[in-house]
Amino acid sequence: MSMENISRVVVVGGGKLGKAVGMVVGRREASVDLWDANPAVVPGQKPLETLVPGADCVMLCVPSWAMRAAVTSVLPHLAPGVLVVSFAKGIEKDTLQTMAEMVPSLLPPGQPFAVVGGPMLAAEIAAGTAAIGVFASKDPAALAKMTALFSDERFRVEISADPASVALAGVLKNIYAVMLGIADGLMLSGNQKGWLVARATVEMPAIAAALGMDPEVMLGTAGMGDLVATGYSVYSRNRETGMEIVTTGTCSIQGEGLTSLPSLIARLGKEKAAAFPLMMLVNTIGIDCKPARQMFEAFFKDAGR
Repeated sequence: MSMENISRVVVVGGGKLGKAVGMVVGRREASVDLWDANPAVVPGQKPLETLVPGADCVMLCVPSWAMRAAVTSVLPHLAPGVLVVSFAKGIEKDTLQTMAEMVPSLLPPGQPFAVVGGPMLAAEIAAGTAAIGVFASKDPAALAKMTALFSDERFRVEISADPASVALAGVLKNIYAVMLGIADGLMLSGNQKGWLVARATVEMPAIAAALGMDPEVMLGTAGMGDLVATGYSVYSRNRETGMEIVTTGTCSIQGEGLTSLPSLIARLGKEKAAAFPLMMLVNTIGIDCKPARQMFEAFFKDAGR
């Protein structure tokens, strides 16, 4: 498949993920420019008004809480037909929207757009090991371009025509990865963690159904595949967040999982959210700051009845 339509890429966000994505794209001999809101992160970077007008694709590798600002900064320089891709896995606090909903609402009508899910730990990509990305768009041409741009012997591409469900899968896997981090901080057994993953396998599709999205996507690469990768990886920020809650006894830790959780509960509504006890356990510990060990012991006891 020809890659002729994607020859110049601008990656907005110069952190670990942005650099890793730029490295993958660079293997395909595309021209890649990184830009970050903090110029110190990308020394010598060119201004967006210089970079974006000549780009074929703009990749947004910033956290969900910075996404609106990132899109807003790109918009004045964005030409029609340029593909915009979001790699963030979160929910915007004010609108309760996933990135598959919020970003397109800011873009001009008809602007090509895709979201990315799946197990893509930045540290592993940077080390040259394999990764799997789930690229989701309602635009078949956008998916064809992404497949051509990313797919090689070290990067497997899966495609989906359901960006809303793929984006939700990324949100949910972050929340349940925090749960596995808490479990590791408490030094729970492998048997207990296996049981927790089984519970997550039940809750994630049910949450999707409650929000009118595809439950099957939660059980695929963008959902459970990503949860297993990040929930057990030393490179996972969400797992690390869960461990820090236990080891430090504090809950003021910024990460996609905990940042998105109150918004997800608000979107579900308290009555529906109460039907997902494992998700609510993460909220009780990570947001309400209740003692993790005591809450987990009560959870295991209640679940055994």
